[in-house]
Amino acid sequence: MGYSYFSALPIPKPDPLFAIAAEAQAAGPTVINGTLGIYMDEDGKPLVLPSVKLAVADLQENLQTFSFSYPPLNGLPDFRETVTRLLIGERTIHVASIASTGGTGALAINLRLLKMMLGDRDVPMIVPTPAWANHLPVCKWAGLSIVEAPYLENGKASIAGIVDVAKKIGKPFGLLLQVGCHNPTGLDLDDEQTAMLIAELKKLSCIILLDFAYQGFKEEPEQDAVLIGKCIDAGLTTLVTWSASKNHSIYGLRTGLAAAIASSEEEKKTVDGNYSTITRGLHSAAPTFGQAIVATVQKKFSKQWRDDLRSARLLMKRKRELLIHNLPDSFHASLRGYGMFAILPLTEPQVTRLKVEEQVFLPLDGRINIAGIPEKRIRELCGKIARVM
Repeated sequence: MGYSYFSALPIPKPDPLFAIAAEAQAAGPTVINGTLGIYMDEDGKPLVLPSVKLAVADLQENLQTFSFSYPPLNGLPDFRETVTRLLIGERTIHVASIASTGGTGALAINLRLLKMMLGDRDVPMIVPTPAWANHLPVCKWAGLSIVEAPYLENGKASIAGIVDVAKKIGKPFGLLLQVGCHNPTGLDLDDEQTAMLIAELKKLSCIILLDFAYQGFKEEPEQDAVLIGKCIDAGLTTLVTWSASKNHSIYGLRTGLAAAIASSEEEKKTVDGNYSTITRGLHSAAPTFGQAIVATVQKKFSKQWRDDLRSARLLMKRKRELLIHNLPDSFHASLRGYGMFAILPLTEPQVTRLKVEEQVFLPLDGRINIAGIPEKRIRELCGKIARVM
């Protein structure tokens, strides 16, 4: 056939998280699967929030009038409005926004906007590590110069590494910071640390990009959004990436929002226009059914949604307490966090033994999706971990 241009492509490496998740699925329903960040029920199946079921039923009744035409590039107005209210409450400020293909799509859009804002060439992006597995790849493909900063100090969340790196950059930069329920550690900065970090950032030329993937999984939605308000009040240039995957249990519908806090209505219009230009060059408009579900939940079933999140928080807290109670002291610090994830202090050989000998599937770094383990199997999991220690 002669020369194939495909031969110039690099040999791809499988995504390690999705690879181990596929192994777990292939191994059958009796395994313990702590891989992908999906909230599971007691039967090990993805949980659909009752409020979301109500919204879907409501939409189904009116499906005859649901528009299947191309949506506006920036997304459904009701969706953008309701999510913006979740982000900033009743503040009367100017917020540009665009619907996206999940939180990852929102991150990709905001990173491209940030790059444009800082001159489009050799833009440093501070990424605290350990980070969510896709943070570094998405930053890379957005064309940013990644600068890693240590997020942990003596096993606890710390601003020391972030501040140290930020002070050394010497030019305008971006900072990617997670808003609560840190993935992969579950360990968050406290209020004092947050205040100190914001004070340091105010002295520097910085755009802060807040990755808000788990609103309502730590505290009430308004409490979880407090960091956004603090950044606004401090006058920091603030972008927000929001996801409906977890807190509306619509993972496969790929529903998210990219938002930017503007200083005027004119600036908001400019950012909205640039958002639509960016997304037009990526995938055009985002899918609408997930947007419609979120808007319906927030407009008609908000109280039920909040009750759903409260139940989810309590269950994750109970699971963490069970793990702490049934695992050695060396595990306790890593489990005293929030949300779905923790990194267990296991070596790669121990993680491998868990898979081969005990049918427990985890990524090699020991990250566990606590929300994916049925409560009735927590003690069983702890026993299996003890056997490979």
